[in-house]
Formats: sequence, structure tokens, C-alpha cells
Amino acid sequence: MIKLLPLIACVLISINSYSQTFKKDPRPESAKEDYLNEYQANEISKVDLLSALNSLGVRVFNTQLLPRFTKTYNLTIDVDEYVNGKMINSRDVSPNEKNIYFFWEKEKQYADYISKIKLITRDTDSVSVLSVDIMCNTTGGIKLKKHLERKHQFYLWRRFSKTNWRLNVKIPMLVYSSSWYDKKFDIERSCGAVDLSENKAATKELIDNSPHYFLISYKISE
Repeated sequence: MIKLLPLIACVLISINSYSQTFKKDPRPESAKEDYLNEYQANEISKVDLLSALNSLGVRVFNTQLLPRFTKTYNLTIDVDEYVNGKMINSRDVSPNEKNIYFFWEKEKQYADYISKIKLITRDTDSVSVLSVDIMCNTTGGIKLKKHLERKHQFYLWRRFSKTNWRLNVKIPMLVYSSSWYDKKFDIERSCGAVDLSENKAATKELIDNSPHYFLISYKISE
């Protein structure tokens, strides 16, 4: 009987973790994400940040999750790798299993629904390193290895602006794709669209011609 006590305790802890009291978190987004004011968000301009990030080869992409959640769902964030149009690898890199996060107020823990997914990338010569951040829960060090075969070959990030969630459907957020060689003009080419949601022709051109790319998507399911 004594040996069963640890198991019973584990079950109670597990049940308690999903029996949180929900309350609308009234703080602004900056206070939720930087509750110690470590980054001095109110004192540094966007131009300051963009200049610093650009010099380090860093990009930040935010995906707003709309419509707002009113129910708890499962959450996955997938990095799918394609070579010559075929998927060769898929990884779930989400730091959250659910679409909720926890915060403290007056020594009591509450839960609320997440409102966005933040993706941070850092490019180097041979890889791009991806971090996924959801309300300070982070999966970092995700390496996207480049297939560099030509002298002037390059990789670019392209985003999707239309990212409203639908149940059981993968919603694309970003593509990290290689350029391709254009024999006619003897140059390396890539899709020129910054926002793939606004240009279906450019999206098709990228998918059809890029020999190697990573597609980053999220999925909401019951």
C-alpha cells in the first residue's frame, strides 16, 4: 500500500495542473512578456531594435492567433523540411502542449489563452537557428541547416500574414527557402514577395522552384 502513494500523488498533481482557475490577464502584452522590465520596452524605440537585430542577422516574426480562444485546445508547431518538393523531415517544436499559459497575481496562479506565437531567427553561414516563444515558454536552438551547393546561393525568410486558425488544419507562418539557379539569365533567383498570403503566384513559384526549404506551421486540435 505504501508503494502506491507516489503514484497517487503524481496523479493528483497531474489533475491539479489542468484544473486551474481562469481569469482575464489585464496587463499589456509588454508587461506579460517582460514582467521584470529586463528589456526596458518603454524606453527603446523600434528603430533601435531593428538596427541592432539587423546587424546581428536576427529576425523576429509574430503570428497573431485569431479568432481569440475561448476554449482549451491542443497546440503543435511543426518544422517541415522539403527537398525537391518532397517532405523529408518533420519536427514538433512547440514549447506549449495547450493553447494556454499561466501567470501569478497576488500569490495566486491563473491561466489565460495565448494570443500569439513569436518566432526568432538568427542566420549564420551554414544554418539558421530558430527559437519559438509563447508567453516566455521557449523552444530554442532549432537548427535549420542550409544546403549550399553554388557560390552565390542564398536563403530568405518569407512570411504569411493570413494565419487565422482552423481546427485540425496546419496553418503556415513562415518559409525559409533556398534560391534556385536561372540558366537563362545566369543568376540565382528567389520569390520576390515578402508576404506569401498576398501573392499566390509568388508562393507557387517558390514552392515549385526552391530545391530546399523549411515550412513552419501551427495546428490547433481537440
